[in-house]
Amino acid sequence: MNLKRILMSAALSVGVILSATGCSGENSSSGNVGDITFADGDKIAVIEIKDYGTVKAKLFPDIAPIGVENFIELAEQGYYDGLKIHRVIQDSLIQGGSLNGDGTGGTAAYTGEENDKSDGTFPIEVSEKARNFYGALCYAADEYGRCATQFYIVNNKTSQDVTKVDTTKVQAKVDELAAEAAAAEWEADSSEAKKNSYLQSYYSNHAKIMGSNDQAVIDKYAKVGGLYQIDGGYTVFGQVFEGFDVIDSISTAEVETNAYGEKSMPVKDIIISSVTIETYTAPTEEETSGEADKSSGSKSESTSDAEETDSSSDGELLDDSSEAEEPNNSSEA
Repeated sequence: MNLKRILMSAALSVGVILSATGCSGENSSSGNVGDITFADGDKIAVIEIKDYGTVKAKLFPDIAPIGVENFIELAEQGYYDGLKIHRVIQDSLIQGGSLNGDGTGGTAAYTGEENDKSDGTFPIEVSEKARNFYGALCYAADEYGRCATQFYIVNNKTSQDVTKVDTTKVQAKVDELAAEAAAAEWEADSSEAKKNSYLQSYYSNHAKIMGSNDQAVIDKYAKVGGLYQIDGGYTVFGQVFEGFDVIDSISTAEVETNAYGEKSMPVKDIIISSVTIETYTAPTEEETSGEADKSSGSKSESTSDAEETDSSSDGELLDDSSEAEEPNNSSEA
């Protein structure tokens, strides 16, 4: 990973960012570390991609309340309809939601009650329960760690070993950046100070999150893949549960070099037809019972088929070796 390209959060102090990790109100089913389950009232994002198909993702309002509310309001306004997936990096991510279709433009519809609304952005929201696994739905951020409209979906399916991260080296980077800021004596609102602050926040978050890895996280990264290298630097606000074939198909699109010198711009436009929000309704007892009866009948038939078949057969800081491309909002980069 090219560490110079990591975009970190500058708008909030390290302490504030870390206090957002493990937000109050989360429950055991929150996030995407475990299996994705549904309860009555859960919000589902339905993303229609022209000529590709439908992607569905469960949203995490308890983990990323600002991000989810912003996404819902943008979807209900029809903001995403007709915009492009403007960035495709195979085995890394796909990114869209730029107003101008080139990584620029776009203003958040909701920035949170306590945040400055003047620039139409909001800070990252981080949780150890929401990771950059394959299929994670997340916000891109600018060089100051501010989010607005652009989102990315992780498309890396390569097995990842998160046990090799040395969190002491990651934390040491925070001290190095803090010393740099102290020596520079930047004004608090200067561009350099904001960038440095975001980097400190990212490394602090990353060290804390990697240090909290339990066996479930280790196993899931090994099984499904993802971009663990950027955990703690971006808002993971949902998880795809349907339409992985669409993600995979988009990831193979032919790309060319964009205005920033990165080979990631699709040669043929990939259009977001629409983004809509559905509310999950839990089945009634009668519906559940009916489905169970159908399933039982199907299972009996399938078992018979299987038995027939069987009878006829004898039958160092961040790991540089795992290159990860960082999502970014280039409107202010």
